[in-house]
Amino acid sequence: MSVIGTSIREVAKRDPERVAIETWERQISYQEFYQSTQLLQRKLTFLFPKGKGKKIGFLLPNEPKWLELFIAISSMGGIAIPFDPKWSPRQLSEVIRDAEPDLVVYDQTFANQFKGINSVKTFTIKALELLSPTRKVASDFSGHDPFYIGYTSGTTGQPKGFIRNHASWADCFSLGRQVFSLTEEDKILCPGPLVHSHFLYAAVQCLHIGATLHLCPFSAREVWGLIKKQDITVMYMVPTMFEALNRKRTSGTADQLITLISSGAKWSDSSKQKAKEVFPQACIYEFYGASELSFVSYRKVNDETLPEGAIGQPFPEVEISILDDGGKPVSQGEIGNLFVSSPWVFNGYLNRPEETSKVFHGDQATVGDLAFLNKEGYIILQGRKQNMIISGGLNIYPEEVEQVIRKHPAIDEAAVLGMDDSYWGQKVVAFVTCAEDHQLVIDDMKSYITKALPKYKCPKEWIKLDQFPYTSSGKIARKELQFPTRSG
Repeated sequence: MSVIGTSIREVAKRDPERVAIETWERQISYQEFYQSTQLLQRKLTFLFPKGKGKKIGFLLPNEPKWLELFIAISSMGGIAIPFDPKWSPRQLSEVIRDAEPDLVVYDQTFANQFKGINSVKTFTIKALELLSPTRKVASDFSGHDPFYIGYTSGTTGQPKGFIRNHASWADCFSLGRQVFSLTEEDKILCPGPLVHSHFLYAAVQCLHIGATLHLCPFSAREVWGLIKKQDITVMYMVPTMFEALNRKRTSGTADQLITLISSGAKWSDSSKQKAKEVFPQACIYEFYGASELSFVSYRKVNDETLPEGAIGQPFPEVEISILDDGGKPVSQGEIGNLFVSSPWVFNGYLNRPEETSKVFHGDQATVGDLAFLNKEGYIILQGRKQNMIISGGLNIYPEEVEQVIRKHPAIDEAAVLGMDDSYWGQKVVAFVTCAEDHQLVIDDMKSYITKALPKYKCPKEWIKLDQFPYTSSGKIARKELQFPTRSG
């Protein structure tokens, strides 16, 4: 079983001058990157002579030092816990209380976030770098040992810490390279926050296969500049990023991009069609997965044979089952719980044995997604069980309703939730934002949607927003949506 960091060391020895990371300001070679991680390791070892199992939280800007520290912690046997800069001081305090790190490292720009937090040893990154390095770093750990605790974005509840062992990523890198046809000659752009596991995995995989990683904070203008000036060949994104890029596109197409990889949220069909026009030479992939499950399946957006909602083919070494609540396989066309058997799943949630037990059932795991097998043999995703609305005793899957609403030309984005109702139990409420130069005309929407869905699935109330709140992973933050208050 592989461990994080080994391949980076091998690339640094084999091709020391190869560019590992590039930003607008500078280039870092593999030799420089590896030496930086080793030096940080030796300084951490000054604090923890036995690094195995030590939990080290950190809050740094989205720059190369972030990855240097992450790899340094992981490859010394420690457990890296990235903190999200968007967290409030209260949220940060709650995560620190939950994770109980042995040390927290932060950049001085985030000093205000730590005011009043005295329960943990803290160092600024500059103070850490001033420590005397030790001569040797212990490495008594294996692929079974944890290296990373990430926190879910908390779209429907309190963020939970998910634990990853080395092999669940390191053994997966070569397979991901094959699936997405990546090479060491690629210039890979990861414009999202590294605290989000989609972009972190992409960045760490890039370094392990010896390609060049381009980092930048996401802004449509900067990303377009990099794509055009740096000959970017591969880009990871979430659907909201493409929408921003498409709006800032002035003219022409990006012909040099050959691979586009998306995940993290439902990508509308109309947006996918635009992506094929903007990146005509690219093989566009959309993969289904979760922080807890890693890759489950993938599909090529360019593949017209797949029906809407199909999750594509299983990722290598992944087996997918659809089971009823009793754990038995469902009949064709019947909606059930989607389970995976995979070597890439997580170890469990930190300090939440009951939540972990809900995910694992024997050697299979689920995050509560619902699906069915159609008559052609394709697995069609219906949505998440916890989002399901029960109105008048009937099950309604918000994702199905959202999919229909988004197809209307007046709608830019939509989210459907169940609101408590004394008569129906729950009633369907649609939150929407309008496309540019369009207005929400409720009678038109009602007429449109009743042609596509049974009446009981149609929203009984419509709420127009100027914009949706989003999580750092690009998903709509459903728990932040507010139902209208009723007087009397």
